[in-house]
Amino acid sequence: MLHPVYYVIMLILTIGSYREYSTGVKQKQLFVIICVVMVIIAGIRVGQGADYWPYFGLYMGANKYVPWNMVFDRTLGIEPVYVILSKVCGSLHLPFTALLFTIAGFSIFFRSKAIYKFSPLPLVSLLWYYMPGFFASDMGQIRQGLATSICMFSFQYITSKKLYKYLICIYFAYLTHKATMIFIPAYWIANMNISTAKAFFIIILGVILWPLHPYTILGGWVNSISMDSIAAESYNSYSSGEDVGFFTATEVIRINFIIILFVCDKYILRRNVDENYMKVRNLVVMFYFLYYFFHGNPMFSLRLATVYQAFEIILIGMFLAYSNYRYVLYIYYIVYLYLMSWRFWTMAQKLGFDKFGNIFNSPHYSIESFTPHEFYRDEDEDNTFQYGQ
Repeated sequence: MLHPVYYVIMLILTIGSYREYSTGVKQKQLFVIICVVMVIIAGIRVGQGADYWPYFGLYMGANKYVPWNMVFDRTLGIEPVYVILSKVCGSLHLPFTALLFTIAGFSIFFRSKAIYKFSPLPLVSLLWYYMPGFFASDMGQIRQGLATSICMFSFQYITSKKLYKYLICIYFAYLTHKATMIFIPAYWIANMNISTAKAFFIIILGVILWPLHPYTILGGWVNSISMDSIAAESYNSYSSGEDVGFFTATEVIRINFIIILFVCDKYILRRNVDENYMKVRNLVVMFYFLYYFFHGNPMFSLRLATVYQAFEIILIGMFLAYSNYRYVLYIYYIVYLYLMSWRFWTMAQKLGFDKFGNIFNSPHYSIESFTPHEFYRDEDEDNTFQYGQ
């Protein structure tokens, strides 16, 4: 199972979210404290997450082999933001931990700003993100996690219709992880007036197209933005590892969410209590369309749709605040999250989350070995990278 430290955080979030849900008053202090704790945990970890050691190797390699004038060179195979942050930390002779802190700090800041601004129940949304999104992004695929957070931050410019500021955000997101290219149409998708019936049709269209593998006509373009030169398959480590189909536990959960969406949708739209509800819902509908559109390839389905899926956590906060079934839904989502934590157990052991490995207790950590230097002797380099074996 997950280490007790992670469950303590989850329990505090659950208690706080219930207080927020029952009173309707945002718990800003607790929200900020939990976000800070998440940054600290993501920053001090050692050996946790599928891509920890590959990212560590890239940090060392960026400082040893990549001069500043090659940061934007496409032949590097990695987006510039990670290289730039690596070289800034490296030039200050800071250990890899400092880079993790920096990325987690930016990522959680951007994501939390969007959550607090647009979710009527921020702690509920943060709890939904925590299990298991926090472990998959800020403790795992940190580049895509940061890029997705920037896209969430850009949502404020979608709602205020400030196109240039939105495009600037997307440009920085693209420089962080190229898969966020798929979020470019979000500005127009979110601002469409899509009825409940049309939203349902869009998802059904994705399901109909699924067996036809329509994405193959896009050739290598889809592959180039979805595959990761570090660890192309590691993203799937955070999923159940099941084959695609309608009868897996993952698909049953997806279908349940779609049913809840359409049960709540007309009622919330009719009440018109939140002008941003339809915008968030449109992006989540786009997630389900892409999820099924790319379903013939699990990597495409998971990786390319993720940036739209991120808005699910805000939509759930809206469901629990505005729906006429809010009490039943709250119980359902809390039970689901704790069952999810149990289902995550086996994978958590493989990814190191059954322990609380950090810079203070890990036998693999020494500040000298985790700090880049301008030159390494070959024998020192071998010793440095043996921890990732």
